[in-house]
Amino acid sequence: MAQSNTVQFQQSSSFGLKPLFAIRDFFALLSAAWAEAKVMEQKSHKNSANW
Repeated sequence: MAQSNTVQFQQSSSFGLKPLFAIRDFFALLSAAWAEAKVMEQKSHKNSANW
């Protein structure tokens, strides 16, 4: 009886954390894409200055 309760608790807690991990991964991906875009923007400015 006690084991089934602990298993049920673990399932509910992991379900509650999954959206938080998804949000964290989304913001990590967004910040990485933004940093890459800034680097590409700086490179394009250097290339346009050569013209």
